[in-house]
Order: sequence, then C-alpha cells, then structure tokens
Amino acid sequence: MANMMALERCRHFNIANIRGLAYMPAPSDYLPTGAPGLYESSDFYNNVFSELWGPVSPASGRRGRGDLRRFREQLGINFIHCYDWAAPITQKEQTGQGRALLDHRGFLQACHELGMVATIPISNYTLDLLGQGKTDLSRQNVERIIEEIHGPDAMKAPVPGAGIWKIFNEYELNFDRRPEHVVTVMGWIAEWEQAHGVADDHRLPLMVCTSFAMKDGIEGAAALEDVRHVLLQRGRIGLYDAASFWNERIVFATNPQNPAPDIRDYLTRRLPAYWRKKGVPVPPVMFTELGSSIEQAGSEEQQARWLGEQISAATPEGHENPLLGACVFLNEERPWEQGAERSFGLLRFAPDRDWSRPEQTYRTQTKYPVWDPQGWWWEKDATYPVEQQAEKLAYHAVATAWGPKRPH
Repeated sequence: MANMMALERCRHFNIANIRGLAYMPAPSDYLPTGAPGLYESSDFYNNVFSELWGPVSPASGRRGRGDLRRFREQLGINFIHCYDWAAPITQKEQTGQGRALLDHRGFLQACHELGMVATIPISNYTLDLLGQGKTDLSRQNVERIIEEIHGPDAMKAPVPGAGIWKIFNEYELNFDRRPEHVVTVMGWIAEWEQAHGVADDHRLPLMVCTSFAMKDGIEGAAALEDVRHVLLQRGRIGLYDAASFWNERIVFATNPQNPAPDIRDYLTRRLPAYWRKKGVPVPPVMFTELGSSIEQAGSEEQQARWLGEQISAATPEGHENPLLGACVFLNEERPWEQGAERSFGLLRFAPDRDWSRPEQTYRTQTKYPVWDPQGWWWEKDATYPVEQQAEKLAYHAVATAWGPKRPH
C-alpha cells in the first residue's frame, strides 16, 4: 500500500476543516523571563497546570476553569495550537517503576474526549539550543517528546489527541534563524520512526509555522521554501527520500493578521502563483494566528469585526491551495506583554458572568519538578492563580462564526 500524501495524512489525523485556537493559558502573574521557577518553561499543557484547562468535576466543587470544554462547547473549537512544550520528566522510584513528574498525556486526553486534536510543538527552546551547538541535549529532549507521544509500543498510533508535529514557531524571526535547524528536527523524528518501526498510518504530519513577513515577494512561504531547499540538499531523511518526505509529511502554517480582503487575495492569487513560479509541489496550508490587536484594528468593536471577516475569508472551500482551516489568536490578553501585543485575545482577566468557572478566582497548590545536581528530580511545592476570564467582543465573533447555532 502506498504511503499517504500530506493532505490525506492530515485528514487521517483529523487535521481538516480546522476551527482552531492558539492557546497559551498563562496566569496573569506570569512573566516570560525564563528564570528558574514554576513558569520557567512557559509550558502550561501538563499535569502541573491541569486546573487551567482540565475538566470541571462536580465532585471537586470550584476546582478547575475547564478552558478546553468552554472553547469546545461555546466556540466549536476542534484544534488547539500549542507553543512551548517541555520534554516530559519521569522519575524512577525505588520500586523500579517510573513516576511521571511532568506529563502532557492528560492534556491530550482531555482534548481527545472533547473531539479536539492538538499540535505537538518542538519549541523554540530547541531552536535556541541548536543555535548554541548543543545538539546532543536538543536531540535528547526531542526524543523524549516523541516517546511520550508514541508510548512504549511505537507500533500503536500516537496517543489520542495528538494531531500534528509543529517544528518551531516562526523560526525565521528567532535566534539564528537557520532553516537547517528545522530539517535537523525533521530528521530526528523520521529517524526515530524508522528505528522503532512506526507504520505509515501512525506517522503524524509535520507543520512548519512561519510568520507573515515578506521575503522573495511573498508572505511566509519563502521561509518554508528555504526549509525545502535544505531538505532537498540533505537527501535521505529516515525512510524517505527528500521529495517524498515533502509530499507525504509537510504542512505549511503561517500567521496572517492582515485584513480579510488581503487574506483572500493571498489564498486565491499570490500563494498559488508563488508555488507555480518555484515549481514546488503544493503543501496543505493552515493559518495559525488570525486576529489583530485593538491598536491595529482601532477599537475592540473593530477588532471583533476584523476577526470575523478573517474567519470568513479563511474557510477551506474554494481555494486552489488545499486549505485546512485556521486558528484564532489568542485565548487571552497578556498583561505581561508590551504595547499592542497585550491586547490580542478573546478573553481578559476580569470577573466572568457567563462561564463562571471557577466561581471565583483562587490560588491552587501544585508541584513541579526541579533537578538536583546529585542526579535526581524532586518536586517543589508552588501555587498559581486559577482566574476568571471575561469574554471580549472577539469571543462572540468566533462564537458566531464557529459556535453551535442557538435558537432565537
């Protein structure tokens, strides 16, 4: 049986007709400093932070905000676009059994139970390490992530909820910006699959997520073409020749925040013309950060209108390029950011009169792993706030576009 092409592979893993959300649920006291502590890795998709995204149980009273259920039920979200994803940590106990100290499978299971899939990111932390020449450490981290997704028996499908690998976020704007690093990580994934006998129908698609910056007369796509050029120079990549790997695995993701007419022109004219000019086999495409800041749009009302029009322009039907769908950016406003970056988002930290989960803001206790130089991990006690979040007008724009239709 022939291997699946990239578009077929996406559909096989439910990466189609995407109604997605770029999701980074940091608490309001988060600071992106990278300093040691609870928020060091900026990874909120694990067991340490389950009360932000996890299911709300009647038995637990006010515990949990239940973000994923809220977005599925109210907005119709079926795809979660993740960002920083730390390598999982398992501590071997005296009994010989491993105990998960940092684990993402609960998050992915919660997505699966709600009918959603998520990106599995190889974060820009790895891009930074590769730029510093720390190749061995980078590969170890990536392989731990792969093992978490495929589990102990690689002949099985990836864990439920896993939809697509994401190789960095806007690599061409970060650290040393080299496409070689993207291909290096692709190679590690392909080689791990080859070594562990992963069947074709268990190999996830891989997306390269670029900015919408202009290069070579096109937004976003030239950064992917740079990756393709390096891939073709490499030759073999795991079980594949380079051309087959491109055709069977690669998805183009980019982040337009332009007005709807420009997005429509990009899909119908500029992007197809670029691929034809370059003679590139056309990869499936998705938009991973639709939206605008309030400052860019002019007001909160205009921000909502702008987003609604973008969603309408980014529907999968009627395009020469195989469009998988789009994600809106972002789940929440970010008070730790500067300037216009603060005002993207569908929700803001404020009293909530609709979802009402939690019933009131509270601090919850958790534990996170800390490395001891003597050679083991230990769990440090910490707390973080589980805060109410109020809907912005942009939230209602998404609900109108994608949410369940309610009777008048």
